[in-house]
Amino acid sequence: MMNAPRRNDASAEHNRIVEGTQIQGNIHSPGDIRIDGHVKGNLSVGGKLVVGPTGAVDGEVRAQEASLAGRVLGKLEIKGLTSLLQSANVQADLNTGQLAVESGAQFTGTCVMANRKTTATPADTVAAKKEASAA
Repeated sequence: MMNAPRRNDASAEHNRIVEGTQIQGNIHSPGDIRIDGHVKGNLSVGGKLVVGPTGAVDGEVRAQEASLAGRVLGKLEIKGLTSLLQSANVQADLNTGQLAVESGAQFTGTCVMANRKTTATPADTVAAKKEASAA
């Protein structure tokens, strides 16, 4: 009997750094990654980054989405939703599409939220309507 061909879809892959593991260096993952250990270095994640309650990241992070319950120190660029869970301790400059913060989460730093799907802000739209009606 023939084996079905194995699907090589990198975005469906999940990587995990377990508690007690320490990594120093940069990581590139085309799919999702969960960190319960400690990473000191830059992360480039093609999917969702999850930092568990025992996880820690020191460095620059780029990801599609992020769910943070552990400690993160550095710079974060998240295209979609960033969730800071109750046990999160984040000290970072955060640039994200959306932000959700649970009660008890700690955040120190700057946050810029930009919905990349729209090009006009609500204030720009109102100003344009006023100009059009005045003309």
